[in-house]
Amino acid sequence: MPARFHQHCLATALLAWSVGGFSAVAVAAPAVADAEPAAETTDLVDDYFTQLAEPDGAQAAAAVGAQILRDHADDALMLDSLAWGILTDDALPQRDLPLALRAAHKAYEITAGDDVQVLETCARALVMTGSRAEGIAMHRRAIDLCDDDPSTRLVLLEILAEYERPPADPGPTDDERLRRLEDGAREIVTSGRAVPLDDLLSLATIEPYRVELTAPSDRPLSSEDLFELVRKSVVVMVALEPAAEEDRHDLSLATGFVINPAGIVVTNYHVVDLPGAPVLAAETADGVIHPVTEILAVSPFADIAICRLGGVDRLPALPLIAGAKPGQRLHALSHPDGALYSFTEGILSRYFVHRADGQAKTMFTTTVDFAVGSSGGPLVDDRGNVVGMVSSTLAVYASDDALHGDRRDEEAPPGDFQMGLNMCVPAADILRLVAPAR
Repeated sequence: MPARFHQHCLATALLAWSVGGFSAVAVAAPAVADAEPAAETTDLVDDYFTQLAEPDGAQAAAAVGAQILRDHADDALMLDSLAWGILTDDALPQRDLPLALRAAHKAYEITAGDDVQVLETCARALVMTGSRAEGIAMHRRAIDLCDDDPSTRLVLLEILAEYERPPADPGPTDDERLRRLEDGAREIVTSGRAVPLDDLLSLATIEPYRVELTAPSDRPLSSEDLFELVRKSVVVMVALEPAAEEDRHDLSLATGFVINPAGIVVTNYHVVDLPGAPVLAAETADGVIHPVTEILAVSPFADIAICRLGGVDRLPALPLIAGAKPGQRLHALSHPDGALYSFTEGILSRYFVHRADGQAKTMFTTTVDFAVGSSGGPLVDDRGNVVGMVSSTLAVYASDDALHGDRRDEEAPPGDFQMGLNMCVPAADILRLVAPAR
């Protein structure tokens, strides 16, 4: 929570542009408050944002905001901190701009328009609530008060330029897109279109499901063209996973890709193995969120699930081919840690056999980067053919003995990270499960 009082101890700060606004700007504010009431300010302002982050917490947050306006009407620091947080925190599920404007105006009145930070907050509140000309005038006054502080003046001049010539909207941030995904998944549940994961798993089978596949391509593509081709077929897999707290669900994020235009999608088995989850869905590249209505076939050991999306007319599909070679250059398109549609490249490192519980499977490792959230993402060659699928990662560390020798003691770390092994499901295993029609 970007509470403004945390910046009051600084003289200047660099300004960083982010989608939807600027990051917090720290400038001198000797008249706002001393250090003594900071703890109370922290508690109450933090409480507002904590309440707002809770499901259905808007009403409780509004009550805290009203308390701040009522009981702390002479505390410019608290009022400014509340307004600044509302105006600049891009993680907020919603912004109470009227509250921010009231708090900013009160802080302005208390400081008689002679505090740079309060002026900048009030100017931002005016601009964001539609009073652009008034906000620009107030922002200019803040700049005039910075004649003896050239660094802060330059920061505020850059903000003024954005106010006077607003840039084109660059679109939503990843956080905003993830909130939209979560809202979409919840809407699928409330509308009655969701099939609970328990029902999907109870009807799943390990028998191959016959799917008509797209013919492989033999035309090499540039990296730019490859990205555009693959992006159209990659989906964001989302689920509402039961949380530790009762009646709460956390957003679970992964990747999948289309192998048949009728909404047949491949992902990992561990992506769908979420007993108790009320919904599994996928957002296609056009931004539409579809419920998973059926799990057609699975291989728990090979970590594969074939799913059907509901409400799909026609989607671009990727071809599958087996036989990629070590050293072959590959690309992945996935959503590591919520960084949606990240495109990475590397080579196929090696094939290896994994045995467990009396079963054996062949996998391959790659130097292509991926991480949590990438599960189920396609590994493609330079023609856009899927040669494998992201499965898991394994971190390799130096052992205590090798790293520390005779210097080992209780303080010594267990080992230094050396490399990551990025493990993938070969396309041959997927092909066996979809049993392509001939």
